Formats: sequence, C-alpha cells, structure tokens
Amino acid sequence: MGRRHEPEPFALKLGHRIRDLRLAQGMSLEHLRRKTGIVASHLSLIERGYVVSNVGTLDRIARALGLTPMFLVLFPEQSELEAVVEQMSSMSSEELARLYEQVSASQSSRAGKPRPSRGTRRV
Repeated sequence: MGRRHEPEPFALKLGHRIRDLRLAQGMSLEHLRRKTGIVASHLSLIERGYVVSNVGTLDRIARALGLTPMFLVLFPEQSELEAVVEQMSSMSSEELARLYEQVSASQSSRAGKPRPSRGTRRV
C-alpha cells in the first residue's frame, strides 16, 4: 500500500513500536537507513504510520534492529505475555539461561501435583 493522508491506526502503532525499539538501541534513523538500505524518508513515514509496510520491509527493519520480525508486532502495553517477552529481550544470555533453569526446576517440582483449575471449559 502507498502513502496515506492520515496515519492508519495499526500502521501508526507499528511505526511507534519500530521507533521505540530503534531509539532504545540508540540508533538514529540514518543508521537504520544504512543497515536496511531503505530511504530515510520512507523509514520516517513508516514510523509515523503513513505507510503500511510489506513483510519484506518489516523483515529488513527487524533484522537491522537485531530482532525477529514477530517482535515488531508485540505490543507490551496490551498483554502481560507480550510485556514479559519485551522484558526478556533486554536480558543477557546468562540471565536467560538462569531463568530457563528456574522455570524448568519449578515445572519439575510441580510434575506430580494437580494443576489449579483455570475455570470452566467451553465445549
């Protein structure tokens, strides 16, 4: 899709996410341009929600940020799970390994115990 006269709501949200991730890494728009090969003015339009990007463009942006494309569409303010994923992205590999060990140990200790009910199931 081409440029819009008004930001498209999802594109705006995605653009803000890209900008937030870029700035969190201390990366300028020019640096992102060099890493992606995408013209800076186009990147700016993406970040402001005026352009709905295709999957290839999002893949190039994500990889330039050192992320998977899926990570761009996680919106931590909307979901506890996505907030956890966001927090984990800033952890070192050693911290992630310790967390994995803790979760594994917790699961092992609960292996023989019944799980708490999560409510009724719909059939």
